[in-house]
Amino acid sequence: MAALRRWSPMLIFTTFLLALSAFNYGFSDQAFASCQAMDSFTRQFGFYDAKTHTYKLHPLFTSLYNSLKAGTQILGVFLGGYISSQYGRRRCIFSMNVYALGSASVVISSTTVGQLLAGRALHYIYLGMQMAVIPTALAELAPGKIRGAMGVLYWLSIKVGGLVVTGITRGTSGIASNSAWQIPFGLILIIPCIVLTLIWFTPESPRWLLLRDRQEEALASLTRLRPQSASLRDIQDDFDAMARKVAAQMQKRRFKDLFTRNNRMRTFVVVAANFFQQASGQAFASQYGTLFVKKLKSVNAFSITLGTNAVDIFALIISTALSDVVGRRMLFHTSAFLETASLLTMGGLGTADSSNKQAKEGIVAMLLLYSFGWSLAWAPLVYVLGAELPSAPLREMTLQIAYTVKLVTEFAVTFSYPYLETADTPHHVDIGGKLGFIYGSLAFVSLIFGWFFIPETQRMELEDIDRQFASSSDEDEPTKVAYRVDAEK
Repeated sequence: MAALRRWSPMLIFTTFLLALSAFNYGFSDQAFASCQAMDSFTRQFGFYDAKTHTYKLHPLFTSLYNSLKAGTQILGVFLGGYISSQYGRRRCIFSMNVYALGSASVVISSTTVGQLLAGRALHYIYLGMQMAVIPTALAELAPGKIRGAMGVLYWLSIKVGGLVVTGITRGTSGIASNSAWQIPFGLILIIPCIVLTLIWFTPESPRWLLLRDRQEEALASLTRLRPQSASLRDIQDDFDAMARKVAAQMQKRRFKDLFTRNNRMRTFVVVAANFFQQASGQAFASQYGTLFVKKLKSVNAFSITLGTNAVDIFALIISTALSDVVGRRMLFHTSAFLETASLLTMGGLGTADSSNKQAKEGIVAMLLLYSFGWSLAWAPLVYVLGAELPSAPLREMTLQIAYTVKLVTEFAVTFSYPYLETADTPHHVDIGGKLGFIYGSLAFVSLIFGWFFIPETQRMELEDIDRQFASSSDEDEPTKVAYRVDAEK
């Protein structure tokens, strides 16, 4: 409660609006993922198989439907990073939501495979812009003592959006007409309309304004974000402290500065963390989870997807409560261990006879445990690291590289999965739950990476993290900062 007293109504309102925008990320993403398992969707965009007398989605369509988005999302990351850096966080949020209204309309009106693929690919430019601006804005607004929880709020909002839309798709999946998938897609339009209406009532990030030497505007913005009970002297002191810390970062930076002595370690950690976030098979679980469970023919696929999102939210609530108490590293280690154990167990169960119902149910249980473990840290806290570790002038460039690596890895997972699950198609294999061996091995490597490289930044201000990395480089100990927590006290 003491921490909440430092929150002004404007800070609460701004945080809510940013979380609402993130909510639409999860809503959009899971709408696309869930609707592809609907019978009406398969009839509209699939083909009729005369041998089985059923409609099927072509594996190439499924691969492109779930992987093309990675390429356009990279474009959105670069576009969002540029607009956010040059014109401010608010203008970036405004422009991406204007764009979302058009891209979502293309999806809703789709009647052909080409139109749907283009619509989803275009829509993910909007979601890429979200990745570029929302985590950074949350980190810049958050008081240092609760920045971890604020960072987790980004992914929690995404998962709440996913939970809501999976509940909707479970309800509409029984509709025989195209309304079954058009209704969830149509609801994507609601949040952009709300955000567009309210975003100009929020203040710009004071740190962004200071980095552009707009002192008076930064002070006015900080004043709006502080509670009314705060004295003008306290606000001025906070502003002076922030301005002093930002002053050292005012100079222009170039791409090669990402790899200087002061920055190369944090660049490596952020980029590698984004790789491992996806390498353990998250995209398989989130994008194909409904189809995967449907193929097992053991339990209701939409119910499991709904349960998976509920489990994710439970894990994120735990992460929110603990990230600023036990620290980032402990949660990363626990998360990677659960991922590894669940995926390797899934791989073992996948070796059982295909008619073994208990083994299939065990695979579903391991899918839920994996999702819980991933959402405990590797889902949300990678975004926290991305907002915390880079120095402010290099943050956009660092995240552009990191998110490119993340999305290329996601593309590899999503494009390859259909070819590992379609045994009745020539040159394809059907390894089922044995996928766990592949992703589980990579999850184990992420455990080792986290142990040796992920730093502890609990309760440290952004500028203090920058100073600690600089001082550790001066001492020729680039990873020393990973284990220092005294600076927050």
